[in-house]
Amino acid sequence: MEDSGLEQEVRARLAALARQDEDPADVADWAIEVMNRDDLEVGDPKVWTALDRLAGADLQSAPNVYLHSIQDFEEWLTDFESDLNQTGL
Repeated sequence: MEDSGLEQEVRARLAALARQDEDPADVADWAIEVMNRDDLEVGDPKVWTALDRLAGADLQSAPNVYLHSIQDFEEWLTDFESDLNQTGL
């Protein structure tokens, strides 16, 4: 079974963060917008968990110090892909 459009987009955003190709604030804003949609895919626990993490991608522990690192983004991507593989996708 192929990934849904939202799953593909979540994977792409996670990968972009891990590569430092997207600004964490932009990704966080996108994730929050998606979480507020009335979309059945958003209710999928694996998608919701990934979106929840992405929504916090721009959190700071101090001024100009991000809470999450590239390593965190890589782990989030690995976790998401593992979750997808466990459901047979």
